[in-house]
Amino acid sequence: MSNYYDGLNLKLLDAIPADARRVLELGCANGRLGRRFKELHPGVSWWGVELMADAAATAAQFLDRVIQLDLDHADLAQLEGGFDVIVIGDLLEHVREPGRLLESLYDLATPGAQIVCCLPNMAHLSVIERMVAGDISYDTMGLLDATHVRFYSPASAFKTFLDAGWLPHLRDQYRVEVPQTHFAAKIVEAAQLLGVPAETALHNLGCYQMIIVCRKWAMEALRGQGTSAPISVIVPVNRPWQYELNIARSPGLKEIGAEIIPVQGADSAAAAYTWATQRARHAWHLLVHQDVYFPTGSGFALARQLGALEAAGRTRAPVGFAGLAASGLADGSVRHAGMVIDRTHLFSHPGSDAALSIDEFAVALHRDAAVSIDAALGWHLWATDLCLQAPAVILETPLFHNSSTAWQLPEAFHTSAHTLLAKYPQRDRIPTLCGELQRKAALAA
Repeated sequence: MSNYYDGLNLKLLDAIPADARRVLELGCANGRLGRRFKELHPGVSWWGVELMADAAATAAQFLDRVIQLDLDHADLAQLEGGFDVIVIGDLLEHVREPGRLLESLYDLATPGAQIVCCLPNMAHLSVIERMVAGDISYDTMGLLDATHVRFYSPASAFKTFLDAGWLPHLRDQYRVEVPQTHFAAKIVEAAQLLGVPAETALHNLGCYQMIIVCRKWAMEALRGQGTSAPISVIVPVNRPWQYELNIARSPGLKEIGAEIIPVQGADSAAAAYTWATQRARHAWHLLVHQDVYFPTGSGFALARQLGALEAAGRTRAPVGFAGLAASGLADGSVRHAGMVIDRTHLFSHPGSDAALSIDEFAVALHRDAAVSIDAALGWHLWATDLCLQAPAVILETPLFHNSSTAWQLPEAFHTSAHTLLAKYPQRDRIPTLCGELQRKAALAA
């Protein structure tokens, strides 16, 4: 047991910001992590929380303050607050109510504070082997540690942080790669039957531990006065399991009573939108992918932002959540705009009132919008086309695009790209988040 408390997680250490000034470490064990960080950065104030008395006594020799607490029952208000970094190393899986704990930490953190966390990935192949074999016996340590009470995969971990007001990003990971066995190959084949590409399956199955860095969400969109707009959510569905795990259980949609309209069998975004808007009760129509998760607070923020646009008479422009806007520089360059947690990475940039391109994972249109979705574009680049019809608004609302697709563009995307360039013959270049679309003549020039 002494080895357990004496361990030093080097990837976790490396993820802690070097400019941290006041750190709270939950589950500080013998204090080795804080001791090492303080050696590297002597100006930091490092507080530790530990359940085991012997480990806490040892840690107190090296840290600025150590408090013995049972995090399942403790009131964290006694910790005073003002922490700019909170470290949670291999602990959250031992906590019975992690959401409650993370919400308490939100109140202890300074604006812009970060959580640096290490979590085991229960979707690793070694766990799946035991599940398939019908024997998930626990171990003394590792992924099936007998003291674990919560299980995480990358997606479920991200949802947990988001629902407590933290914006996650997968900074690093410990990997135990998938062996080239017949069983592993069959598991990858099974993933493909669900619509998960082999590359994505292998990436997930080989992840053993996740190093996740989270930023505190400022929640500016929830402050101030204003009217909230009701929303009809349009969701094309071809993978019911993905819809059920994301849209259907999104607390952000439930908190505002959003009308959800699943659409089956549509052959284009335009067809799905047209069919659903004929049935929608509300003026704002949000066309969204089935793999998008709306965390707690995001629904309130979105309804307020759309209400503000409506009050300002700005209902004719498309509204997106991530895309490109003009940088304002003389060279005519573009910048990223908006906010989304895309798979395992945080995309966070200032919004825009005149976006040049928006991503299709979520787009809101008012019934009075002066734009229309082009059926000829199928499922790709139709939102960029909306921006070419009228500059779009990009909001800063933290949505989780829980996509399982690999980082490759399908042939249908390239077909849509040719269609879009043909639609605007006066444009040699069209910027998108997936790269700049260019005519062959422009490439040769």
